[in-house]
Amino acid sequence: MSGLLGKVIIKGTIEVKTGMRIGGTTTGLKIGGVDLNVITDPEGKPYVPGSSLKGKMRSLIERKEQVKFNDKGVHLCSSDEDYKKCIVCKIWGTLGNKDMTCEMLTKLIVRDTLLDETSITDGMRKNLELQWTEVKFETAIDRVKGTALHGSLRQAERVPAGARFSPMEMIYNVYEESDKDILVKVFEALELLEHDYLGGMGSRGYGQVEFKGIKVYWNTTQDYESGKLNQKLINDNLDTPSKIVEKFSDIKKEIK
Repeated sequence: MSGLLGKVIIKGTIEVKTGMRIGGTTTGLKIGGVDLNVITDPEGKPYVPGSSLKGKMRSLIERKEQVKFNDKGVHLCSSDEDYKKCIVCKIWGTLGNKDMTCEMLTKLIVRDTLLDETSITDGMRKNLELQWTEVKFETAIDRVKGTALHGSLRQAERVPAGARFSPMEMIYNVYEESDKDILVKVFEALELLEHDYLGGMGSRGYGQVEFKGIKVYWNTTQDYESGKLNQKLINDNLDTPSKIVEKFSDIKKEIK
């Protein structure tokens, strides 16, 4: 790996369009006796773990790029030559593999994103069962009889539609010139995610999200030496993943 050329800082907001559930601990019960809890921070507020967001982005881009999977359903470059051709591993990194000599760490860092408390309005609170979240009853249906299966009723805690998580922050390390070209795949992954779901139970309508107000900054190593950081906004008013992908060639010219 070459020396660091700079860092691309991506900031924005995650807006929940349909109730979202990223699962939390199952040890103990919250007030209200919810069966399926959401993950919460030490103050009891839901948040989006960076691992959940990054993992979903990787999963979607792997399928879009049609990479090969092993018998465990995991993509793993089997040689240095494979790695050189693999956009996914170049961005998200490689797992340990005894057949490779160039195990690479990820270029992409994804922070946890905290709840914007102001997005939970007084009007929304009137319809929430818990302080920050709603409770949805779920049951399994006998597909022959069309009736609920005995003992299948459960309660799922969800972040309500309209909630926002901000500031979202991702950091993309640029080590060589070719890293600038593949940065677009990060935004393609966000595009794919907007047409998929974040968290669990997506096939039942959960977890539709949108990424808004995106700002992309370029910081060179010289900027870190001078302390003049996040002063080079390189995406202007292109503030959604699709707008950034569409005009990425223009944005890339500013990474210099």
